[in-house]
Amino acid sequence: MIVHHSSKKLTVVPQFLENITRTHELTVLGVTFNSSLSFSLHMQNLTAKAATSLYALKTLKTHGLQGRALWYVM
Repeated sequence: MIVHHSSKKLTVVPQFLENITRTHELTVLGVTFNSSLSFSLHMQNLTAKAATSLYALKTLKTHGLQGRALWYVM
């Protein structure tokens, strides 16, 4: 991954190295960055994960799980 500031134009791109693949995103300590150091992909992943968990809790509540038991599901 080549990291650069988005307001500055990248004029010289380093050459490809053999046996090393270039990526557009990188996850470090659970935080996903892209080549312009934006967190948008990280926020999309967090939102999707939260929506999945919320759907599971709503479904369990609909099927009769109540009270403190919902706290111990996830």
